[in-house]
Amino acid sequence: MRIYSWILFVTLILVSGCNSKIEESDLALINGYWRINFITQKNETFRPKGLTKLIDHYSLEKGKGLRKKVQPLIDNKFFVTNDQNPFTVVYEGSDCYVQFETQWDQWREKIIKLNEEELVLEHSEKKYHYVKFDNALD
Repeated sequence: MRIYSWILFVTLILVSGCNSKIEESDLALINGYWRINFITQKNETFRPKGLTKLIDHYSLEKGKGLRKKVQPLIDNKFFVTNDQNPFTVVYEGSDCYVQFETQWDQWREKIIKLNEEELVLEHSEKKYHYVKFDNALD
């Protein structure tokens, strides 16, 4: 029984450490190119197959931004698609959301994690795990 108590204690410490609050000063880190590394849903992990076809480019200024789908090209340039979504950043309590609104739909994605190399967004019971895109390395 003692070992189960220890495992439970360590698990609680790890889980509480993963739920860091997104501060307003952290939001500038979202600017740039992000590639989906994998998606999780109900204890399953889905990884994109093959080469990265489209990546997301975020640009944010003063709480308003734009997410565009772009395609990396061989010469370190990008082909920008017509797919783009304006968004605003919204706080509800200690949670931070990216709220999208188009003429056809509106939705929000909760920012779970954001740092220089990693972005995790949650929407409709799915977590989208992004890594910063570096065209020279990917």
